[in-house]
Formats: sequence, C-alpha cells, structure tokens
Amino acid sequence: MIKQLPVLMILRWIVSRNPHPTPCDRCTAAGGSGNIRESTVPCRFIFTLCSSASSPAPQVIRKIRGEPFPDASGHLKLWCQFFNILSDSTIKWYRDEEEILEVKRSGGDESQVALAIVQASSPDCGVYGCTIKNEYGADATDFLLSVDILSDMVLKEDLEVGEEIEMTPLRFTKGLADVGCWGDKFFGRIMTTVSHIGEGCAHKACRVKVIYGLDPVFESGSTCIMKVQSPIPYGTKEERNLAERNLEITKQECKVQNMIREYCKIFAAEARVVENFGFSLEVIPQYLMYRPANSVPYATVETDLQGVFLKYCMRDAKGRLITRTTSEVEQKCCTFQHWIHQWTHGNLLVTHLQGVGTKLTNISVVTKSKGFVSVLINANAFELHRYQGLTEQGSPEVLEQFVAQHQCNYYCGLLGLRCLKAADNLQQPTKIKGSRSPLLNRKLSTGSSPQLQRRGANSPQTSRKATSSPKVPRKALGTEENNQTVKANHEGTSETVELKR
Repeated sequence: MIKQLPVLMILRWIVSRNPHPTPCDRCTAAGGSGNIRESTVPCRFIFTLCSSASSPAPQVIRKIRGEPFPDASGHLKLWCQFFNILSDSTIKWYRDEEEILEVKRSGGDESQVALAIVQASSPDCGVYGCTIKNEYGADATDFLLSVDILSDMVLKEDLEVGEEIEMTPLRFTKGLADVGCWGDKFFGRIMTTVSHIGEGCAHKACRVKVIYGLDPVFESGSTCIMKVQSPIPYGTKEERNLAERNLEITKQECKVQNMIREYCKIFAAEARVVENFGFSLEVIPQYLMYRPANSVPYATVETDLQGVFLKYCMRDAKGRLITRTTSEVEQKCCTFQHWIHQWTHGNLLVTHLQGVGTKLTNISVVTKSKGFVSVLINANAFELHRYQGLTEQGSPEVLEQFVAQHQCNYYCGLLGLRCLKAADNLQQPTKIKGSRSPLLNRKLSTGSSPQLQRRGANSPQTSRKATSSPKVPRKALGTEENNQTVKANHEGTSETVELKR
C-alpha cells in the first residue's frame, strides 16, 4: 500500500504524525544538516527525516544533475527538484556565482526545475547553482559541469545529411501602425556547416547551408546564421514545457529585431534628406525557423554577414550601458539610440547594436515600464497598440543611465535632436486623458508605409520643418501656423503615457 502512494504524500503524513522527530544517526554525523536521507530497505523508498523537515521553508529533494537529450542534438539538461513549496517562490539559476536566469514558481508546484543548455560546449562549463526562496525561507543546490563530465554526457549526431525545416517571415504591412503578422511559410532543408560561432553563451549561433526551399529569401547553396537563446529555463509541467518556452522566447526576439528594423527605416528616410549625413544604418530582418526533429525546435535565422563583426552598443554583465564613438558607424549608432529614445518620448531604448559595417543585428531593447503603449494615429481614430514582445522589458534605470551618460555628437546635431538632459526635465508623467498622448502630432496615412506623414515639427528633428520629409508634399506654412505647430509639439512632448494594468 505504501509503495503506491506518492512520495511527497508519505512525507507530509510522517511529518503530521511526528512534527518534532529525532534527527537520524546519519544526519547527526553530518552535523545536523537537516537534509532528507534515503534508506535502502525492502519497502521501495522510505525517507528518514531530521528535525528540520517540519519547517515550512522549501527544501531540496533532488540535487542538480545533468543528462543529455535523447535526440543526440548536443543539448544538455540540468535539473533539480524542490518540495514543501507552500507559497509562490522565486527560483534563480547561477553560473560561477553570477545570476543567469530567474523564474517564478507557484505555491504547490513541486515539479522538476530544468535548464536546457543548447549545443553545450566548453564555454558552458562551470559551477551551476539553483536557489529557491519564498516568504518561509530558502534552499539551494549546485553542480560542477567540467569539460570531462560534459564530454561524457553530450552526444552529437552527424548532421551531414541535413534536416527539414519551416521558415516563417514576420510582416509589418503598415509599418509601425501594424503590430506585425506571420507570413506564409517556406519549407526547405538545411545543413549545419559550423556548429558554433561567436564568443557569447547567451545565444548559440551556427552557420548553416541552404540545400533547397528557401528562395527567394535565401538562395540554394548560400549560407545563413541560425541562433537559439541559451540556456532556457523550463518546468516539466505540460503547459510550460521546453518547446513552448523556446517558441515564446524566439518569437519575442524575432519581433523585437523586426520592429526596430521598421524604426530604422524611418530613421534612414529622415537622414537621407539631411545634407552631409552620408550613409545610414540598416537592421537586417530575422525569420522564425522550426526544426521538428530537434528537441529545441525553434530558432531565428538571418543573413550571414561577411566581414569583421563588431559590437557598437551593448550592456556589460552588470547591466551597464557601453557605447563606442570612435568610428562613423559607432557615432551613428549612438545617434540612432538618441533618435529612437526621443521618437518614443523616453519609453524605448535600443541597448544592443552589433554587426558588420552598416548592417546591424543582435538587437536588444528595454522599455520604461511594463506594458509600454504607443498611441498610433490614423485618419479615422486613435488606436492603442501594445508592442508585442516588449511588455516584460521594463527597465527605467537603464533609460535614466542613458540620459545621464549620452553625449550628443555631430550626427545628433545634423538631425536636430534635443539635448536629453533638457528634454528629461520637461517630461512629467500624467494620466491618459481622452486622445492626448506624446505622439499626438504624428499622423499615419491609411495603409501607408512605415514612414509617418507629419505636419509641423513632429519628428525628433524639431528644428526642421515639415518639408524635410520625402514622403510629405511640400507646403508653404505661414508664421502664425508655424508658431501654433511648435507650441502643440512642446505641449505633446511634456507628457508621458501612464498605463494602469
């Protein structure tokens, strides 16, 4: 009868019968550590409990252990298990004492906690730790992943024959007036040529060769870059399994980069009409890829940029912004950060810009708060759109740091961008009232391109007239009308949208 009962039910029954048990001999010999000990007796699993078992704090029931995925894809699974989770808890994963991921666990959910390391290799080695904490207490466990242990665990299948894939583009048919929709799928076959490129561990990138099926996006015989975020935290419950977490993360990355691509199109259009600005920037598109034969099936795929790959803007391990301003491309990347910060009235900031020459990729962003809302205006009415993929990126401290450290350069001046410190003093948060918003003066033509049709000084180039946009017919404005437009623009920029969820 005991063999058929769940282990945790047996534990709770024993504790309820004896809330203050005497520590076992092995626990006492170990210094009273209070851990659950396993005994080898005829009855399958019977646990000897020490005195701390009656504590309401969460406890480790299975220490971290590693195992390969059964599909021989080269991925590694680290997992552990906690019990006595009486309330909502925070679980954190560490590598070499640096936090890498944080997940939430509901009270009563005592399923395994797992971490998938994609394409595990020697840079992933180190001491991994997992901690759980709630209002009742905390517990932790760790695991040493060495090169020897990794080589014994991970088995990689020969992929010279390639694999079948599906590739889906993300379409913005109306530019920033559109939240984006997934287009028609491409069905093709690819083959991995270089299994690991780059120096980072946050994303695993590999170079693949297109065998067939992805024309005209990628010609047969050409190479492209496939990326997967790693590591990926997940649980063993069906609704939060690895594939679903992998899909959620990959879709968000794809949406972020393609949305910033739409912003960059507007930035480039405004820069083209400015004398002496020179070449502009381009964010390359990303596509969603599905590999049905892989245990981590979703990835992004993009053009294989040829040349020296450089990091223009980034954040360090502590989250601090790092920008370079030596070359012309680096200065224009800083100007693009300033431009998009001003365009969204301090609600959105690009934190990572990397690439080859003027071709940019590996885009990351932060927003001022969760649920960042932009008011988009068309000919009919005001419409609120929440930027998908950005609702969980609230980091106001990063935007404050950018305002404090950004130094306007020559190209900021050419575009007429305002000094950030002065603009920050003008912004005062207010509640949404009717149709008022920081983007009140921006209008979208119905079914138009990403370029917004503006009247007056509505873009970040406040010093330029409406005649500067190549998309708007030139109009002769009177002095009185100009004054009214500038006044309306200053009034709009002094507000910040506040969303109550």
